[in-house]
Amino acid sequence: MRIFECRDTPIQIFGLPYVAGSSLMRLPESIMAQFPHIRQFGSRSTGGRVCFRTNSKTLWVRLIAKTFIRDYAIPQISSSGLDVYAGPRPDGRFLGSVFPTGARGTDLNRSEAVFTLDGTMQDITVFLPKNEVIDQIFFGIDDDAVMEAPTPYRNPLPVIFYGSSITEGGCASRTGNTYIAFLSRWLNMDYINFGFSGSARGEAEIARFIASMPMSVFVYDYDYNAPTVEHLAETHEPFFRIIRERHPELPVIMLSRPNYASDPAESEQRAAIIRRTYENARGRGDRNVYFICGKDYFTGTDVHACTVDRTHPNDLGFYLMAKKIREVLEPLLPGNPL
Repeated sequence: MRIFECRDTPIQIFGLPYVAGSSLMRLPESIMAQFPHIRQFGSRSTGGRVCFRTNSKTLWVRLIAKTFIRDYAIPQISSSGLDVYAGPRPDGRFLGSVFPTGARGTDLNRSEAVFTLDGTMQDITVFLPKNEVIDQIFFGIDDDAVMEAPTPYRNPLPVIFYGSSITEGGCASRTGNTYIAFLSRWLNMDYINFGFSGSARGEAEIARFIASMPMSVFVYDYDYNAPTVEHLAETHEPFFRIIRERHPELPVIMLSRPNYASDPAESEQRAAIIRRTYENARGRGDRNVYFICGKDYFTGTDVHACTVDRTHPNDLGFYLMAKKIREVLEPLLPGNPL
C-alpha cells in the first residue's frame, strides 16, 4: 500500500487551525495560557476533519493519539474514535469508526481499521475524536490508486461555533452525529468548533480572539456554561458587540440551550436574555442577526428521549437541533441569497 500521514500533500485538514509540535489544535498557545481552564479543551481535535479524494478499493486508517480519555456519558467511540465517510458530503456513506477497543493488552492510544471501497474516485471525510490530542493519522491506499485534494467546501471561510459541551459534541454516540457534523455534511459546510465543556463563559478576550478570525457565519450558544442568569445577562450582549464591531456585515445566529424540560423557568429566563440581545441589535438596524429558541428543538410527547442526562443531547437530539438550525443557517452560507 501507499501510506500517507494526515499532514502530507494533497490531504487537507479542516477545523484545527493551530499546530504545536505534532499536535493539531483548536486554540493557539497564547489563548490557552491566558485561560488555563480551557487548555485541556483547546488542544483536543474536536471538530477537526481530514479530507481527500481517492479511487482506492481499500482504505487503511491508523490513529495515534497522545491521550486516552474516558468521558461522562459518551461512548469511547465518540471520545476517542474517528468516523469515516465516503462520497459527496451531502449524502456521504458512513464506512465505520476507528477507535481503541479497550481490550486487555491493547494500546489505548492506537487504533486502526480497514475499509472496502468501490474503486471510483470519491471524497473521504474523516471526523476526528471529540476528546483526544492527536499525534498522527495514517492512511493507506492501493499501490495503483490515486490520492487527490478533496472537493472544496461550499463556504471558503468557516462557520465558527462557540459554546458549551453541547456545542463540543456531548453526548453524541460518535463524532459524525453531533449537530454541527450533521450540518457540515448536509450543507457541505466547513466549520471550527469552539465548544468548551463547562468552560465557555462569554469572556470578552475570547470574543476578541474569535472576532480576529475570518468566518462566513458566527453561531453562539454558551448559556449552559454561564454560571448564573446574571452572568449571562452581563456577558451576552457585550460578546455580540465585540464580534459585530469587527465584522459589521457578518451573519450572527444566537441560540439558547436546547432542553427546556430540565428547568423550564430558568431556561426561559436565559432565552429571554439572548432574545434581548437579538432584539436590541434589530432595534439598532442590524438585519443580519438571527435567534433560535432552544424550546423549539425538541417538541411533542417524547422530549425526554432527546437527551442522555436531561442536559446533553443524544443522537436524536442532535439530529433535531441540526434540522432546526439548518432552516436559518443554510440561506446564510455563500451562494445563497439573503
